Amino acid sequence: MTRYDYDERQILFSRMKLTKGSKEYHEFYENHQTYQKKDDAQRSKSFHQSLRKDEHFKRLFFPLIDNNAQYIRQLFELAEHHPVNRDRVPLKGTFSQNIKEIVKYFGATDVGIARLKDDSYYLHQGGVSSKLGLNTYGKKVIPRYQTAIVYTVEMDKAFINRAPRFEELLATEQAYAKVAQIGSRVTMYLKDLGYQAMFNNSEYYLAPMVPLAYDAGLGEIGMANHIITKKHGNRVRLGAVFTTLVVDYDHPIDFGLRDFCKKCALCMQNCPSQAITHKQRNVNNRPFYKFDDNRCYDVWLKSGTDCGICISTCPFSQGIDLDKVEKMKGNPDLMDEILHEHYQKYSRRVYNRNELPIVGLKDE
Repeated sequence: MTRYDYDERQILFSRMKLTKGSKEYHEFYENHQTYQKKDDAQRSKSFHQSLRKDEHFKRLFFPLIDNNAQYIRQLFELAEHHPVNRDRVPLKGTFSQNIKEIVKYFGATDVGIARLKDDSYYLHQGGVSSKLGLNTYGKKVIPRYQTAIVYTVEMDKAFINRAPRFEELLATEQAYAKVAQIGSRVTMYLKDLGYQAMFNNSEYYLAPMVPLAYDAGLGEIGMANHIITKKHGNRVRLGAVFTTLVVDYDHPIDFGLRDFCKKCALCMQNCPSQAITHKQRNVNNRPFYKFDDNRCYDVWLKSGTDCGICISTCPFSQGIDLDKVEKMKGNPDLMDEILHEHYQKYSRRVYNRNELPIVGLKDE
């Protein structure tokens, strides 16, 4: 099987940052012409300003999240400038279990550890780090670390179940801030032990997170190409700390999700832009699905949020009896039972129309 080089320049958010007519623009689309027409139609638009609320609401709402990038930048710079202790603490491979407990102590929901290979990394960065004051477009990624400590942060179910409205956006932004907070603390802790470390966050990535989460045994890859965890589904955000510390590694798990997704497909059925498909593809021996990111982004531009319907509609995101999850692989009747129970409780789509009273309360 041909190995696929991950290149951050190909992700939608990197493509959207290209300035039409620039050298980088011409070089990219010369090699990726299929993206150009759709990208140009979306490039100059800010999805936040499409939020379906009046200006008074927006003036109250956006300050809740506008400073996230600045907050993450401070955490990133703090961790990057933190010195590595020259007096290294020797650790055995079994310290992996301690690392997991420490990362959870810092606030992570679940933790796995994967071995980094050269092809785990992006080949080049895509320039999505401008909010950190960094110009990384086209920068070649040089593998420097051996280990990825990958972790999840759970997103609030009450917020996510209001997708694609403003509450969903708040859940996403809050999770990304928490991912960065955890990553900075873990990075500085490892440096204090004498090991090089850095953390990936929503503004800076050296590698795609979903393949790493899969390698670290945190879950399987679902139809929307998100990691699906047994307990929280794809109602999580991912973070990872890269380090030179070598410990015992986790491995991919298989609890029967691929067969379950074939029966379920609720994310595909409910996707308002039909961006999700059932068509399977393997990328570097990992199971993914064909996905149209421009169609997905169309919904962002219309709703003013990052949608999230594919998260709220996943039965795993609403919670499935874990005893049944452990037994469902190779058991289609049990999968049918799980889906029947989900439909009985939530129907085809979970959607709470009642706004949470965060901002925009009516004057008395």
